[in-house]
Amino acid sequence: MGILLNLFKKKEEKNCNDEINILDIRNNFVYTRDNLVIGVLKINSINMQLFSNRELEQKVLDLTTELSGIDKEFKLFSISRPVDVTGLVDELRDKLNNENNTKIKILLKRNIAETIRLTLTGEIVERQNFMIVFEEYSDNAEKDLQKRMMDLSTKFDNCDVKTEILDEANLIQLCNSFLNINFAFKEDTDYEEKIPYIMKGA
Repeated sequence: MGILLNLFKKKEEKNCNDEINILDIRNNFVYTRDNLVIGVLKINSINMQLFSNRELEQKVLDLTTELSGIDKEFKLFSISRPVDVTGLVDELRDKLNNENNTKIKILLKRNIAETIRLTLTGEIVERQNFMIVFEEYSDNAEKDLQKRMMDLSTKFDNCDVKTEILDEANLIQLCNSFLNINFAFKEDTDYEEKIPYIMKGA
């Protein structure tokens, strides 16, 4: 997250646009004013609760083995984003259009309205995970970053973890999560309960 938070300059500027460290977003990369080229890999979540302890240990071992050879710096971060319920709402509307029972139609309308309300208020969110890779700007920076992201995608794929290299539209949406309050969602999670601590003398 530090790299994206650094998209803000620390010194004061008169122009609001100059406060944001983004110079451009094109060719599926973010270009910053401090001479960095940034690529982002979205890592799809997997439900670890469905794993047995042995499967979980194996998954951790597989990921550790695949990623241990990485010799360049990267950043990992997770954010909460609204769940995409477009498919569900479309399915409910199809059922509504084909339904003749008045009571069922009323229930379907309420279901659609409530689903949309929960999404718009940010009450239905999912954790999305991202890996940021970056290089100092040079003639080969984009090519090197593309290769790094493809290699990382292959490493995750070897562990049955699907990834996606963000294109321009998704990069803009991701940056809006940090820079536009309309895209930000408050998190009420109590992280203290989830952070493991190493006890003295352990």
